[in-house]
Amino acid sequence: MKYILKLTKYSLIIFFILTLIFFVSFFIYSKRLNYSIPKNMNIEFYDVNGDLFLTINNDSKNSYVKIEDINQNLINAFISIEDKTFYKHKGINPFRIISALISNIKNKKIVQGASTITQQYARNLYLNNNKNIKRKIDEIMIAINLETKYSKKEILEGYLNTIYFDHGIYGIEDASRFYFNKSAKDLNLLESVTLASIPKGPVYYSPIKNPENNEKRRSLILDEMVNDNYINKETAEKTKKMELKLHGSINSTNSNNAPYFQDIVIQELKNLNIPYNYLKDGIKVYTTLDLRLNKILQNSIEKYYPKNSNLEIAIFAMDPKTGNVLDVIGGINYEASKYNRATKSLRQPGSAIKPFLYYTALEHGFTPATTFRSEKTDFYIDGEIYSPTNYNDIYPNQEVTLAYALATSDNIFAIKTHLFLGTDKLVKTLKDFGFTNEIKNNTSLALGTSEVSLKELVAGYSKIASMGKDISPNYIKNITSSSGKTIYKNTNEADDKFDSSTCYILSETMTNVFDNNLAININTTGATIAAKLTKKYAAKSGSTNTDNWMIGFNKNIVLGIWTGYDNNEIVKNSLTKYIKNIWADAMESYNISSNEQSWYTQPKNVIGIELNPTNGMIAKGNEYKKRLYFKNNNLPFYLYK
Repeated sequence: MKYILKLTKYSLIIFFILTLIFFVSFFIYSKRLNYSIPKNMNIEFYDVNGDLFLTINNDSKNSYVKIEDINQNLINAFISIEDKTFYKHKGINPFRIISALISNIKNKKIVQGASTITQQYARNLYLNNNKNIKRKIDEIMIAINLETKYSKKEILEGYLNTIYFDHGIYGIEDASRFYFNKSAKDLNLLESVTLASIPKGPVYYSPIKNPENNEKRRSLILDEMVNDNYINKETAEKTKKMELKLHGSINSTNSNNAPYFQDIVIQELKNLNIPYNYLKDGIKVYTTLDLRLNKILQNSIEKYYPKNSNLEIAIFAMDPKTGNVLDVIGGINYEASKYNRATKSLRQPGSAIKPFLYYTALEHGFTPATTFRSEKTDFYIDGEIYSPTNYNDIYPNQEVTLAYALATSDNIFAIKTHLFLGTDKLVKTLKDFGFTNEIKNNTSLALGTSEVSLKELVAGYSKIASMGKDISPNYIKNITSSSGKTIYKNTNEADDKFDSSTCYILSETMTNVFDNNLAININTTGATIAAKLTKKYAAKSGSTNTDNWMIGFNKNIVLGIWTGYDNNEIVKNSLTKYIKNIWADAMESYNISSNEQSWYTQPKNVIGIELNPTNGMIAKGNEYKKRLYFKNNNLPFYLYK
């Protein structure tokens, strides 16, 4: 018996000596490693009205908060439940490691952890959550290495800013805003222990998904805080009985905060290569985003979007005076799909391409009163028959004007114009207007068969809406340092490239889509929403079996909307009209509060003449007459006296 006791005694002594050697060796080796806490680069993004809509920490859409701006109750709660000896150890707690090791050996699997806050932070920064010996050894070594270089304050601050809190939320500041709609510095004790309960198992302890689990764990944390003398028992019991009020959303991931625009502007900032000496101190990025417009659009989508539908939507809006991009919506649900259909999808524009055809025509001597006969027609092209049709196979079977053709989207008139000019003319115009995808020089190009992005289409319309300036989309206005010094300013001054008088005449002609008085046996394409409009707009719709478009403008805004299915499924007719209602609501709501003049001043070399807009002739008797616009050196022959 004495022999056994003696053997046990010496065995324990040897075990502790070996353990001590092991930990000393670990410390010595770990100190030689070269791990570091990433330098924090806090960037704030503001909209056109100076409202903060996004803060990113390095490359992540996470708010970073200094330790001084975190409620002390929250810090104490984490220390009590995660690492009571945090302020005493050098990265690891040997006694916890030995205890966990014995427990895991007994169970023949990893059932107990022993990670300090420093170890958890090391894992968040450099490792994964796999439960194996190698990862645990790496975690210990990195933790020891970090403790040799950084203060406890720096480590705790970094840890609290990198923890995962479920629902896609990282960091204590965004978690505070998501769960309670307040900053981490403003949390009360109940809210603090609620958040401290989550990281052990973010899904299992989420107060939204599993409130009972969270309640049990926060009760445990309160008891631990009593034991650690952070609070008294009376406060703990009172807190346990309090009602927890949850918020459950955060602006940075909310559609009302333009997440698709956020992705674009973050990439734009990277492209600018701002010097690191500014980034490390924090910068403020003043963007072109208009959150007021974004809210208008979101409300309109909510009002008109067909429920129980898989239809996608994309929206792109620009200020034609500057090229500033006012908003981008790349899909119906950012959380479900971050793919930006407004900038990346290439789709057939259908008749939405026709304004560029008619710009070309006006530049080559056409006027709004120029006529072709529109009837069912077979075109013989290179020995083959091409037989385009009008919508629902309806034809006026008479001479009609360019003004009528644009208003009703007459395809026969468009093809005759395209062939009369020569198909290469439209190809050149589209390239001049900034379309970069392959443009096929063929007859059907005039009907929108070459694929484009919504961004390109709106940018092209914006050149018309700017009365000929070669503007391009711009997302960032200026950037300042944390001290207010301007370190970037977008000049984005566009040259005059396109004929302003032609742009004016085309814009006036495009207003006819809302005037059903031009109809012969088919409505104008904007007739269904004309009653909603109180201001003057130029617009054009477009449709194919799989795509629907509505794009229009005035002096203040160019707004384009697309809808369709990602898999190119055919869109039912009953689902094709809703984007026109969104467009009308958004344009009216955006312009109604504007004090600026919304339409253009008529150029001096342009003259308006009242004619029958359907046939282009002087109106007779009770015929409908309307002002059509011409360059004063290019009037119809019958108007010369």
